[in-house]
Amino acid sequence: MKQFDPWPVFFRREWSRNWPFLVGFAITGTIITKLSLGLTGTLSLSLSISFVLSET
Repeated sequence: MKQFDPWPVFFRREWSRNWPFLVGFAITGTIITKLSLGLTGTLSLSLSISFVLSET
């Protein structure tokens, strides 16, 4: 006799409950990553400009 495997039932039930949280977490992480990378580029540009101006 085959033993009952609860994992497929568990994952199906938990996915139906938690998918909005997981998708929102992924979208929020992507937005924060893009903004922080853009901010880093802007800061490095402004810091290099101020460094060049302070040397002259």
